[in-house]
Amino acid sequence: MTGAAKKIDRNCHSRARAQSAAVTLSVRNVQPLLMYLTARGYDSGAFLNAQGVDPQIFRDLEARLPHSIAASLWPAASRLANDPDLGLHVAEGVRPGNYGVLDYAVRTSETMGIGLQRLCRYHRFLHDVAEVKLTVEGDRAILSHRLPAPALLPRAVSEYIVATWLLTTRQATGVNWIPLQVRFPHVMPENTSEHQRIFTCNVEFGHDRNELVFSRDLLDTPHVKADAALQAILESQVVAVLEKLPKGEATTDAVRRHVAGELRNGEPRVEQIAPRLHMSARTLHRRLEDEGTSFRQVLAEVRRELAARHLSERRLAIGEIAFLLGFSEPSAFHRAFKRWTGHAPLTYRELARSAS
Repeated sequence: MTGAAKKIDRNCHSRARAQSAAVTLSVRNVQPLLMYLTARGYDSGAFLNAQGVDPQIFRDLEARLPHSIAASLWPAASRLANDPDLGLHVAEGVRPGNYGVLDYAVRTSETMGIGLQRLCRYHRFLHDVAEVKLTVEGDRAILSHRLPAPALLPRAVSEYIVATWLLTTRQATGVNWIPLQVRFPHVMPENTSEHQRIFTCNVEFGHDRNELVFSRDLLDTPHVKADAALQAILESQVVAVLEKLPKGEATTDAVRRHVAGELRNGEPRVEQIAPRLHMSARTLHRRLEDEGTSFRQVLAEVRRELAARHLSERRLAIGEIAFLLGFSEPSAFHRAFKRWTGHAPLTYRELARSAS
């Protein structure tokens, strides 16, 4: 990575990490990664220490890590193991119980569809704000995962999530079913042979979320360990864990989520966002001030982070990015981006290409 590339990375992402520190996830999300490293002869404790994480936290499997820290472990592990497909390979090591009581509550559900509905309903057990949804469109079912924009998942995490869905539902049903399609937000890797080996279906990249698409009929597939009485006990334990977790998300994170969803309709105003959070504009201003920020600052940070992502991925023209970020014209986006980063958008895109 060049010095200039390092500079743009710090400018565009350091504040994002600080903002997302309030969002946490279960250490169970990271445990399979550590198991993968250990199985390949690496010292997982030394790896965690090198990344600034105290290995002792994993002694309590109900503990939680900041999302930004946990997410950073995956690309670091990929580099350590020299495995670009690390997310897929970690998923192959997931076994029943890796996700604790939620895992068993899902696996003891009557059918695959009911189990996936429970996964969606109680996903906060695993992550504070990740959105996991099961939808049906005609003869297709779609299981999707996304973080409230503009949060970005490393490639390894996205691929781990979708591969884990596929492999654990195969374990739970005893059926070696094949998806209709798999979709990822990141750009297409140079080599997709491991994707084809695991998914054996059409794999697409550059979407706005992770998605596993499969036949609707599979939702009725019975689970081999279905047990209604045991499931009820396990579900009550999941609920008990959820009740102990901190309630809700920070106002700043909620504003970021709503702002990101409104950008393509033009520049959002505080008067638009406040009612969605069930408060007045004045109260919203005060809440943001209490958290050390402002609506204008949040808006600028969301735009900057999304702009950096789009420019790095190189799928959209500059004018398209300006439109998606709510700017009235490309020149306004150009001026804003140069103010944020010190680089023109095209220059940043070239620097990002060099860094990758």
